[in-house]
Amino acid sequence: MLLLEQGIDLEKNDQNDAIARAPTTWHRLWRIVLYGMIAIMLLSCGKHSARYDAGPREIVSRSNTYFNGTHEFKTLTILISIDGFPPRLIDENYTPFLYSLRNLQSSYDINITTAPYMIPSFPTQTFPNHWSMVTGIYPIEHGIISNVFWDDATSSEFQPNNLDPRIWSNAADPIWQLLQTQSQNEYKVATHMWPGSDVMYDDCEEMPRERMPFYFDKFNQWEPLDEKLSQIFQYVDMAQLTDRPELIMSYIPNVDWYGHNFGYDLRDKRLQEVIGEVDEFCHELIEGLQKRNLLALSNVMFVSDHGMSNVDMNNVGSVVVWERMFPGDEMSKFVAHLYNEGPMMMVYLEDPRDKHWVRDLIELQLRKVYGDEVSSKFHVILREDFEPDWKYFRYDDKPSAYDDRVGDIWVLADAPYAILKETGDVRAGVMGTHGYNFANCSDMASMFIGMGPMFSKGVIPPFENTEIYKLLIEASGVV
Repeated sequence: MLLLEQGIDLEKNDQNDAIARAPTTWHRLWRIVLYGMIAIMLLSCGKHSARYDAGPREIVSRSNTYFNGTHEFKTLTILISIDGFPPRLIDENYTPFLYSLRNLQSSYDINITTAPYMIPSFPTQTFPNHWSMVTGIYPIEHGIISNVFWDDATSSEFQPNNLDPRIWSNAADPIWQLLQTQSQNEYKVATHMWPGSDVMYDDCEEMPRERMPFYFDKFNQWEPLDEKLSQIFQYVDMAQLTDRPELIMSYIPNVDWYGHNFGYDLRDKRLQEVIGEVDEFCHELIEGLQKRNLLALSNVMFVSDHGMSNVDMNNVGSVVVWERMFPGDEMSKFVAHLYNEGPMMMVYLEDPRDKHWVRDLIELQLRKVYGDEVSSKFHVILREDFEPDWKYFRYDDKPSAYDDRVGDIWVLADAPYAILKETGDVRAGVMGTHGYNFANCSDMASMFIGMGPMFSKGVIPPFENTEIYKLLIEASGVV
């Protein structure tokens, strides 16, 4: 898995050293093999994962200090996550920079590795998948099992704006905790709005300081992208080598917000503007590293957490309203908590022993209110009914520490159908949603583009987003 095979010499005060990138015969043969693998994968990989392996490449070593002409630097890793950005939004006209990278073309002297897509974890939501990328494990294993859930241990509700350290302290350890602990805080991590990175553990005596990134920024939905870029370069431009973070992680919410409200249609001029601004942000990030003479020392990854599927609200059969599945106030005696988001709904029962008859009642009510044709698009299951290949509740036949966070009954919609919370949410037009299992909805595909000395030039097969964690470890040189 991405072994560091060969170092290069870019020792400080010697600006004449360069990274040798001339393709060898071995590289060309490897590329041929890769393209053959991809042709096979594209026929069948929709339901399979592939481990990331970019083949041989030359990289810089963290143990060395380098000189960019003005300051000393260690190697730098930057991870940019564009929420809700599927590969299908990469377009020659509207995102020309990302389009060139995806097609392995760049005016910069740097290696580029791309994948047709990256495979998100179920549920394909923001918080579970961002935590999978920084822990290397699936949501049922790291504890952020959904964007919304009930936590029995703390008797509290988790939502994206919930920074309750009691919930987060019971989730798996993130990458910054590993790297900062292993290096005794010599290696510093900066996060800019990365989901879950701004939780404060000051009142949790059992939590080490390394549980928090050395630098972090509070979430701001409306932060302009130029301010986000400025903050990233404030970290890069810190005067002292010992103060400067070696891993910077930043999160962009703009595209996901637009998709939820208007869906994705590349003919939409407003969408063109939104993704064009993100494309320019990515371009300016690389250009800024180039101007600072840092591109040869930097590994940059552009990723996304999930895609987006359009739901036609003009089609009355596309959505169901959850209140109609729970007739009368009598159900409140049996349902303790109920959460829904897009294509999925979780029901927590007061007494789990009621799960079979409550499930049957929901199915009956669906058919009664919406008819057989519409109700056939919505599947009512018990949590133990998840198929193993969803890699969710007890997918490996083993109990998880976070099983209690999973609702007793689930309603899962096929794409492009959705579950709404109240009748007032139903409106005309198109809305976007996500949360579907990727194996059943290719719209959920996420993006991966890697640039820098640790990468080879080429296209690799699709891989699961849990591999990002391993990439970050390898790029760090710490463990």
